[in-house]
Amino acid sequence: MTYRVVALASEEARDARLGTTATERLQMLAQLSRLAWSASGRPFPQYERGSMPVRLTTLGDQGGPGDE
Repeated sequence: MTYRVVALASEEARDARLGTTATERLQMLAQLSRLAWSASGRPFPQYERGSMPVRLTTLGDQGGPGDE
């Protein structure tokens, strides 16, 4: 999946196509995340945000079509 990060106060975050506010979309995301973890049968992670296991890359680092 590809994600785009925008400031919550930006015009892009106020995209009316969803008919919801940025806060409501974040609440939906939290609820869907809890449901997905529950469906996986795995325990919900207990680590703090600062120690989440993530990897930040640029599109250039990921290569493109045909770079396999």
